[in-house]
Amino acid sequence: MNHPKVSIIILNWNRLEDTIECLQSLKRINYPDYEVILVDNASSGDDVRVLKEKYGDYIDVIANDKNYGFAKGNNIGMRYAQNNSNPSYLLLLNNDTVVAPDFLNEMVEVAECDRGIGIVCPMIYWYDEPQKIWYGKIMKVDLYRGICIEKPIQSPDESVITTGFATGAAMLLRRETIEKVGLLPQYYFFGVEDIDYSIHTLRSGFKIAIATRALVWHKGSKYMTVAGIGSHYWSWQIMRKKYLSTPAYQISTVTALIWAMLRSVIPFMRYVYRGDWQELRNYFRKITAALKGTIEGMISKPNDCDRIGL
Repeated sequence: MNHPKVSIIILNWNRLEDTIECLQSLKRINYPDYEVILVDNASSGDDVRVLKEKYGDYIDVIANDKNYGFAKGNNIGMRYAQNNSNPSYLLLLNNDTVVAPDFLNEMVEVAECDRGIGIVCPMIYWYDEPQKIWYGKIMKVDLYRGICIEKPIQSPDESVITTGFATGAAMLLRRETIEKVGLLPQYYFFGVEDIDYSIHTLRSGFKIAIATRALVWHKGSKYMTVAGIGSHYWSWQIMRKKYLSTPAYQISTVTALIWAMLRSVIPFMRYVYRGDWQELRNYFRKITAALKGTIEGMISKPNDCDRIGL
């Protein structure tokens, strides 16, 4: 197998312990030609100094002057790699992950075997539930409802499966993909930029693959904050505006609102049945934020789309 140069981009923001654990796992990988670029999004602590002292020449550190969010923060790292190393692949890796020693070999091998693959992702499991899949199934993006639909895998033992969604938690980008598709869309501060990039990649003629033998464990979060839900729904509105025709966009905003209301019924009934009134109050706060975000998207966000050129 060939071992083309890979630049690994890790974004840090106030999660120093997670970043250190991620870097320690990377130091154990057996891929021969890679570099690590650590982008710090203006952490409030002493993260940059600690990381430089602890890892020295193992990492190149970029200290941003403010928190630029997920997309722009990673783009800064990717531009740095392109200008200084000219790698064949760039790997975006969340700092709250731990990787298997051969994960990069497996991902690169999948990419090298099929030049039509634009993005490769690993199998990702929950950090605290190591046998439970966090990402690794065939997915289809449903813009109308604002969800990613899981599809059954026909042959569970396949080493490679194609999918419709690449997660930004760990995605290997071919240089040619970036040249044709560009970098991550920066009008998303955090969330769904990987879904947008996946749609753009597929529409540009590339495939998205999962290397099922490449293993990563992700700490992640099983819960979304109230503010995060509102932002999430707004972001889906941006994608609908970007990829759907005007009539389809208008229909999809109503569909998303109805779907959100229908999805709220089952948890509501479960909390009432259990008599869990505190959780019910928390749930109402989340649903209110979600519906508010959707309604705002129907009324005002198209103007914001025009402002950013969509």
